[in-house]
Amino acid sequence: MINLKKGNTDTIIVTSKEMTTLSLSIFKFIFTNRITQDEVSVWLTNISTTDRYQKFSIVTNTYFLNEDTGLWSYEIYGSASIGGSPTTTILETGYMNLNPATDFAPEYYSEQSNQFKTYNG
Repeated sequence: MINLKKGNTDTIIVTSKEMTTLSLSIFKFIFTNRITQDEVSVWLTNISTTDRYQKFSIVTNTYFLNEDTGLWSYEIYGSASIGGSPTTTILETGYMNLNPATDFAPEYYSEQSNQFKTYNG
């Protein structure tokens, strides 16, 4: 699962080339929100130095600033060059969790008494 956080520059690592013999360096990610069905398309360049996995850097706010946080699904397509046509075959699918820029802070109450009266005990 891919985990992205709004406001960050995050790294994505996938194995999208393991099911193809094509020479691909540019990849198209199509993210779909699981509730709203909003789609976000992102073209990313592989920055990995090995063929074992593909590594990408993404500035999350560039694509997801006004999008809902939560669970998204994704599909990856490949291309041999920038501006080229993406493959028609899906190279990989999976899920992405989009987290808010600030972590959730639970509310703490200090006025509550933790002494209780019990009867018939």
